[in-house]
Amino acid sequence: MGKTLLTGNQTSRGPAYGAHLAECFGLPALPTHVHHTLQRGMLAVSELKSRAPPPDPNPSLGYNEAYQVIVQFKNMRRELWLNGRFTSSDALRAGETYIVDLRQEPRVLIQNPFHTVNFYMPISTLKAYAEQNEMPIFTDFSQSPTVGQDDPVMRQLAGAASAAFAHPHQASGLLLDAILDAVCANVLGRYGTSKSTASVRSHGLAPWQERRAKELMDERLDVSMSEVAEECGLSVAHFGRAFKRSTGIAPHQWQLSRRMKRAQALLTDSSLSIAEIALKCGFSSQSHFATAFRENIGVSPGRWRQLDLWGTEFED
Repeated sequence: MGKTLLTGNQTSRGPAYGAHLAECFGLPALPTHVHHTLQRGMLAVSELKSRAPPPDPNPSLGYNEAYQVIVQFKNMRRELWLNGRFTSSDALRAGETYIVDLRQEPRVLIQNPFHTVNFYMPISTLKAYAEQNEMPIFTDFSQSPTVGQDDPVMRQLAGAASAAFAHPHQASGLLLDAILDAVCANVLGRYGTSKSTASVRSHGLAPWQERRAKELMDERLDVSMSEVAEECGLSVAHFGRAFKRSTGIAPHQWQLSRRMKRAQALLTDSSLSIAEIALKCGFSSQSHFATAFRENIGVSPGRWRQLDLWGTEFED
Protein backbone atom coordinates (compact mmCIF):
# COMPACT_ATOMS: atom_id res chain seq x y z
CA MET A 1 0.00 0.00 0.00
CA GLY A 2 1.03 3.60 -0.47
CA LYS A 3 2.80 3.04 -3.80
CA THR A 4 2.25 5.52 -6.63
CA LEU A 5 1.39 4.58 -10.20
CA LEU A 6 4.01 5.59 -12.73
CA THR A 7 3.39 4.66 -16.36
CA GLY A 8 4.95 5.75 -19.59
CA ASN A 9 1.69 6.76 -21.24
CA GLN A 10 -0.04 9.53 -19.33
CA THR A 11 -1.50 11.35 -22.32
CA SER A 12 -4.67 9.36 -23.08
CA ARG A 13 -7.60 11.45 -21.87
CA GLY A 14 -11.20 11.33 -22.94
CA PRO A 15 -14.65 9.89 -22.21
CA ALA A 16 -14.75 6.43 -20.64
CA TYR A 17 -16.68 4.65 -23.37
CA GLY A 18 -16.32 3.57 -26.97
CA ALA A 19 -13.15 4.04 -28.99
CA HIS A 20 -11.26 5.85 -26.24
CA LEU A 21 -11.99 3.15 -23.71
CA ALA A 22 -10.86 0.50 -26.20
CA GLU A 23 -7.60 2.37 -26.80
CA CYS A 24 -6.89 2.55 -23.08
CA PHE A 25 -7.15 -1.22 -22.72
CA GLY A 26 -5.36 -2.06 -25.97
CA LEU A 27 -8.52 -3.47 -27.57
CA PRO A 28 -9.97 -3.16 -31.07
CA ALA A 29 -13.16 -1.19 -31.54
CA LEU A 30 -15.69 -1.98 -28.83
CA PRO A 31 -19.39 -2.67 -29.25
CA THR A 32 -20.77 0.64 -27.94
CA HIS A 33 -24.10 2.42 -27.91
CA VAL A 34 -24.70 6.05 -26.89
CA HIS A 35 -28.18 7.19 -25.85
CA HIS A 36 -28.88 10.92 -25.89
CA THR A 37 -31.62 11.29 -23.33
CA LEU A 38 -33.60 13.98 -21.55
CA GLN A 39 -32.95 17.57 -22.61
CA ARG A 40 -29.19 17.74 -22.12
CA GLY A 41 -28.07 14.26 -21.11
CA MET A 42 -26.42 11.14 -22.44
CA LEU A 43 -25.68 7.59 -21.32
CA ALA A 44 -23.43 4.99 -22.95
CA VAL A 45 -22.76 1.27 -22.76
CA SER A 46 -19.65 -0.56 -23.97
CA GLU A 47 -18.66 -4.22 -23.88
CA LEU A 48 -15.02 -5.09 -23.11
CA LYS A 49 -13.68 -8.58 -23.78
CA SER A 50 -10.14 -9.93 -24.04
CA ARG A 51 -8.50 -13.35 -23.78
CA ALA A 52 -5.24 -11.77 -22.65
CA PRO A 53 -4.86 -9.06 -19.99
CA PRO A 54 -3.00 -5.86 -20.87
CA PRO A 55 0.68 -5.92 -19.83
CA ASP A 56 0.50 -2.54 -18.08
CA PRO A 57 -2.02 -0.44 -16.14
CA ASN A 58 -4.37 1.49 -18.40
CA PRO A 59 -3.40 5.12 -19.06
CA SER A 60 -5.48 7.85 -17.50
CA LEU A 61 -8.86 8.53 -19.01
CA GLY A 62 -8.66 12.00 -17.54
CA TYR A 63 -11.05 13.65 -15.12
CA ASN A 64 -14.67 12.75 -15.95
CA GLU A 65 -17.74 14.08 -14.12
CA ALA A 66 -19.22 10.61 -14.42
CA TYR A 67 -19.41 7.11 -13.00
CA GLN A 68 -18.60 3.79 -14.59
CA VAL A 69 -21.03 1.06 -13.53
CA ILE A 70 -19.37 -2.26 -14.39
CA VAL A 71 -20.89 -5.74 -14.50
CA GLN A 72 -18.32 -8.56 -14.42
CA PHE A 73 -18.89 -11.56 -16.68
CA LYS A 74 -15.72 -13.36 -15.49
CA ASN A 75 -13.81 -13.66 -12.22
CA MET A 76 -10.87 -11.28 -12.40
CA ARG A 77 -8.00 -9.96 -10.32
CA ARG A 78 -6.93 -6.36 -10.59
CA GLU A 79 -4.79 -3.72 -8.94
CA LEU A 80 -6.52 -0.35 -8.58
CA TRP A 81 -5.11 3.18 -8.41
CA LEU A 82 -7.22 6.27 -7.62
CA ASN A 83 -5.83 9.77 -8.15
CA GLY A 84 -2.44 8.25 -8.92
CA ARG A 85 -2.12 6.31 -5.65
CA PHE A 86 -2.40 2.56 -5.16
CA THR A 87 -5.70 1.67 -3.48
CA SER A 88 -6.17 -2.10 -3.48
CA SER A 89 -5.55 -5.50 -5.01
CA ASP A 90 -8.94 -7.17 -5.47
CA ALA A 91 -10.63 -10.31 -6.70
CA LEU A 92 -13.70 -9.26 -8.69
CA ARG A 93 -16.42 -11.88 -8.94
CA ALA A 94 -18.42 -12.82 -12.03
CA GLY A 95 -21.97 -11.50 -11.95
CA GLU A 96 -21.32 -8.69 -9.50
CA THR A 97 -21.69 -4.95 -10.07
CA TYR A 98 -18.94 -2.43 -9.28
CA ILE A 99 -19.20 1.38 -9.37
CA VAL A 100 -16.15 3.55 -10.06
CA ASP A 101 -16.06 7.34 -9.68
CA LEU A 102 -14.30 8.68 -12.77
CA ARG A 103 -13.51 11.95 -10.98
CA GLN A 104 -10.83 9.93 -9.17
CA GLU A 105 -9.08 9.08 -12.47
CA PRO A 106 -9.05 5.32 -11.85
CA ARG A 107 -6.40 3.12 -13.42
CA VAL A 108 -6.25 -0.64 -13.23
CA LEU A 109 -3.81 -3.44 -13.90
CA ILE A 110 -5.91 -6.41 -15.00
CA GLN A 111 -4.29 -9.77 -14.31
CA ASN A 112 -6.64 -12.21 -16.10
CA PRO A 113 -8.68 -12.53 -19.28
CA PHE A 114 -11.71 -10.33 -18.79
CA HIS A 115 -15.24 -9.68 -20.00
CA THR A 116 -17.31 -6.77 -18.70
CA VAL A 117 -20.22 -4.56 -19.71
CA ASN A 118 -19.51 -0.95 -18.72
CA PHE A 119 -22.23 1.69 -18.34
CA TYR A 120 -20.98 5.29 -18.59
CA MET A 121 -23.20 7.59 -16.50
CA PRO A 122 -22.47 11.35 -16.33
CA ILE A 123 -23.45 12.97 -13.04
CA SER A 124 -25.43 15.67 -14.87
CA THR A 125 -27.57 12.99 -16.52
CA LEU A 126 -28.15 11.17 -13.23
CA LYS A 127 -29.29 14.42 -11.59
CA ALA A 128 -31.56 15.33 -14.50
CA TYR A 129 -33.05 11.82 -14.66
CA ALA A 130 -33.82 11.89 -10.94
CA GLU A 131 -35.43 15.33 -11.20
CA GLN A 132 -37.49 14.50 -14.27
CA ASN A 133 -38.84 11.34 -12.64
CA GLU A 134 -39.44 12.98 -9.25
CA MET A 135 -36.89 10.76 -7.52
CA PRO A 136 -34.77 11.97 -4.58
CA ILE A 137 -32.19 14.54 -5.65
CA PHE A 138 -29.03 12.62 -6.59
CA THR A 139 -25.78 13.58 -4.88
CA ASP A 140 -23.44 10.57 -5.04
CA PHE A 141 -22.94 6.83 -5.01
CA SER A 142 -21.58 5.78 -1.64
CA GLN A 143 -20.44 2.33 -2.79
CA SER A 144 -16.68 1.71 -2.67
CA PRO A 145 -15.13 0.70 -6.03
CA THR A 146 -13.60 -2.32 -4.29
CA VAL A 147 -16.96 -3.69 -3.10
CA GLY A 148 -19.09 -5.66 -5.54
CA GLN A 149 -22.86 -5.98 -5.27
CA ASP A 150 -24.91 -9.05 -6.07
CA ASP A 151 -27.46 -7.23 -8.22
CA PRO A 152 -29.67 -9.55 -10.28
CA VAL A 153 -31.25 -6.60 -12.12
CA MET A 154 -27.86 -5.36 -13.34
CA ARG A 155 -26.86 -8.90 -14.34
CA GLN A 156 -29.96 -9.22 -16.49
CA LEU A 157 -29.58 -5.76 -18.04
CA ALA A 158 -25.89 -6.29 -18.80
CA GLY A 159 -26.70 -9.68 -20.31
CA ALA A 160 -29.39 -8.12 -22.47
CA ALA A 161 -26.95 -5.43 -23.66
CA SER A 162 -24.35 -8.09 -24.53
CA ALA A 163 -26.95 -10.09 -26.45
CA ALA A 164 -28.06 -6.98 -28.36
CA PHE A 165 -24.45 -6.30 -29.35
CA ALA A 166 -23.97 -9.94 -30.42
CA HIS A 167 -27.16 -10.09 -32.47
CA PRO A 168 -27.79 -6.64 -33.95
CA HIS A 169 -31.10 -6.10 -35.68
CA GLN A 170 -33.31 -3.21 -36.77
CA ALA A 171 -34.54 -2.47 -33.25
CA SER A 172 -31.22 -2.94 -31.42
CA GLY A 173 -30.73 0.79 -30.91
CA LEU A 174 -34.17 1.19 -29.34
CA LEU A 175 -33.55 -1.86 -27.15
CA LEU A 176 -30.20 -0.47 -25.94
CA ASP A 177 -31.82 2.92 -25.24
CA ALA A 178 -34.38 1.15 -23.05
CA ILE A 179 -31.64 -0.85 -21.28
CA LEU A 180 -29.72 2.35 -20.50
CA ASP A 181 -32.85 4.00 -19.11
CA ALA A 182 -33.49 0.94 -16.94
CA VAL A 183 -29.89 0.91 -15.68
CA CYS A 184 -30.19 4.59 -14.78
CA ALA A 185 -33.38 3.98 -12.80
CA ASN A 186 -31.93 0.93 -11.05
CA VAL A 187 -28.63 2.44 -9.94
CA LEU A 188 -30.31 5.65 -8.73
CA GLY A 189 -32.85 3.71 -6.73
CA ARG A 190 -30.48 1.09 -5.35
CA TYR A 191 -27.15 2.86 -4.88
CA GLY A 192 -27.77 6.62 -4.98
CA THR A 193 -27.43 8.86 -1.98
CA SER A 194 -29.59 11.97 -1.94
CA LYS A 195 -30.41 15.22 -0.21
CA SER A 196 -33.64 15.58 1.67
CA THR A 197 -36.09 16.77 -0.98
CA ALA A 198 -38.59 18.44 1.36
CA SER A 199 -36.74 21.73 1.70
CA VAL A 200 -35.38 21.77 -1.85
CA ARG A 201 -38.70 21.20 -3.59
CA SER A 202 -40.97 23.11 -1.24
CA HIS A 203 -39.93 26.53 -2.52
CA GLY A 204 -40.65 28.09 -5.88
CA LEU A 205 -38.54 29.57 -8.61
CA ALA A 206 -35.45 31.62 -7.96
CA PRO A 207 -36.10 35.32 -8.65
CA TRP A 208 -34.13 35.20 -11.91
CA GLN A 209 -36.09 32.13 -13.06
CA GLU A 210 -39.46 33.73 -12.37
CA ARG A 211 -38.39 36.94 -14.09
CA ARG A 212 -37.05 35.10 -17.15
CA ALA A 213 -40.12 32.86 -17.43
CA LYS A 214 -42.48 35.83 -17.40
CA GLU A 215 -40.32 37.73 -19.89
CA LEU A 216 -40.43 34.81 -22.32
CA MET A 217 -44.18 34.38 -22.01
CA ASP A 218 -44.67 38.12 -22.56
CA GLU A 219 -42.31 38.29 -25.54
CA ARG A 220 -43.66 35.17 -27.24
CA LEU A 221 -47.28 34.45 -26.45
CA ASP A 222 -47.00 31.09 -28.25
CA VAL A 223 -43.86 29.90 -26.41
CA SER A 224 -44.10 26.31 -25.17
CA MET A 225 -43.71 25.39 -21.50
CA SER A 226 -40.84 23.05 -22.41
CA GLU A 227 -38.92 26.01 -23.87
CA VAL A 228 -39.55 28.14 -20.79
CA ALA A 229 -38.58 25.28 -18.46
CA GLU A 230 -35.36 24.66 -20.39
CA GLU A 231 -34.47 28.37 -20.20
CA CYS A 232 -34.84 28.06 -16.41
CA GLY A 233 -32.74 24.89 -16.29
CA LEU A 234 -35.62 22.73 -15.03
CA SER A 235 -37.75 19.84 -16.22
CA VAL A 236 -41.26 20.78 -17.36
CA ALA A 237 -42.85 19.09 -14.33
CA HIS A 238 -40.51 20.77 -11.83
CA PHE A 239 -40.93 24.15 -13.52
CA GLY A 240 -44.73 23.88 -13.38
CA ARG A 241 -44.73 23.11 -9.67
CA ALA A 242 -42.19 25.81 -8.82
CA PHE A 243 -43.94 28.48 -10.90
CA LYS A 244 -47.23 27.81 -9.14
CA ARG A 245 -45.54 28.03 -5.71
CA SER A 246 -44.01 31.39 -6.68
CA THR A 247 -47.05 33.00 -8.33
CA GLY A 248 -50.08 31.13 -7.04
CA ILE A 249 -51.19 30.06 -10.52
CA ALA A 250 -50.00 27.48 -13.04
CA PRO A 251 -47.75 28.78 -15.85
CA HIS A 252 -50.28 28.01 -18.59
CA GLN A 253 -52.90 30.03 -16.69
CA TRP A 254 -50.49 32.96 -16.37
CA GLN A 255 -49.71 32.71 -20.07
CA LEU A 256 -53.41 32.61 -20.93
CA SER A 257 -54.05 35.75 -18.88
CA ARG A 258 -51.33 37.57 -20.86
CA ARG A 259 -52.89 36.40 -24.10
CA MET A 260 -56.31 37.68 -23.03
CA LYS A 261 -54.93 41.10 -22.07
CA ARG A 262 -53.11 41.37 -25.38
CA ALA A 263 -56.22 40.30 -27.29
CA GLN A 264 -58.36 42.87 -25.51
CA ALA A 265 -55.86 45.61 -26.36
CA LEU A 266 -55.74 44.62 -30.03
CA LEU A 267 -59.53 44.38 -30.28
CA THR A 268 -59.76 47.91 -28.89
CA ASP A 269 -56.83 49.67 -30.52
CA SER A 270 -56.31 47.97 -33.88
CA SER A 271 -58.17 47.23 -37.05
CA LEU A 272 -56.81 43.70 -37.28
CA SER A 273 -59.29 40.96 -38.04
CA ILE A 274 -60.18 38.51 -35.29
CA ALA A 275 -58.28 35.76 -37.15
CA GLU A 276 -55.16 37.95 -37.23
CA ILE A 277 -55.49 38.77 -33.53
CA ALA A 278 -55.85 35.07 -32.74
CA LEU A 279 -52.50 34.31 -34.38
CA LYS A 280 -50.76 37.32 -32.79
CA CYS A 281 -51.92 36.16 -29.36
CA GLY A 282 -50.52 32.64 -29.75
CA PHE A 283 -53.69 30.73 -30.65
CA SER A 284 -53.63 28.05 -33.30
CA SER A 285 -56.93 29.12 -34.89
CA GLN A 286 -59.70 31.69 -34.72
CA SER A 287 -62.11 29.11 -33.27
CA HIS A 288 -59.65 28.19 -30.50
CA PHE A 289 -59.20 31.88 -29.70
CA ALA A 290 -62.96 32.53 -29.71
CA THR A 291 -63.62 29.64 -27.34
CA ALA A 292 -60.88 30.69 -24.90
CA PHE A 293 -61.96 34.36 -25.03
CA ARG A 294 -65.61 33.52 -24.32
CA GLU A 295 -64.65 31.23 -21.42
CA ASN A 296 -62.40 33.85 -19.81
CA ILE A 297 -64.05 37.18 -20.70
CA GLY A 298 -67.69 36.11 -20.92
CA VAL A 299 -68.46 37.23 -24.48
CA SER A 300 -67.11 36.46 -27.95
CA PRO A 301 -64.23 38.58 -29.35
CA GLY A 302 -66.57 40.12 -31.94
CA ARG A 303 -69.20 41.01 -29.35
CA TRP A 304 -66.50 42.42 -27.02
CA ARG A 305 -65.22 44.68 -29.81
CA GLN A 306 -68.71 45.93 -30.62
CA LEU A 307 -69.55 46.69 -27.00
CA ASP A 308 -66.20 48.41 -26.47
CA LEU A 309 -66.82 50.61 -29.49
CA TRP A 310 -70.19 51.55 -27.99
CA GLY A 311 -68.44 52.66 -24.80
CA THR A 312 -69.55 49.83 -22.54
CA GLU A 313 -67.20 49.31 -19.60
CA PHE A 314 -65.92 45.90 -18.64
CA GLU A 315 -64.39 44.64 -15.45
CA ASP A 316 -60.81 43.43 -15.77
